[in-house]
Amino acid sequence: MTKELTCANCNRKIEEGEEFTATITMPSEKSMLVGRLDTTIAKVAKKVLCKNCN
Repeated sequence: MTKELTCANCNRKIEEGEEFTATITMPSEKSMLVGRLDTTIAKVAKKVLCKNCN
C-alpha cells in the first residue's frame, strides 16, 4: 500500500502535473529514500500544500 500525496490543509490528493509545496528535512545519506517522487515525498514530508492552500 502506497501513501498518497495529499494537502495538509484541504486533504485533497495532489494529482500528476499539479504544483505543490513540501517541507522536507534533508535526510542523511544512509536514510535517503529512493523511488517514485510522489511516494517518497509523502513518506518524508513534514507538510505538503497544494497550490490553492499555499
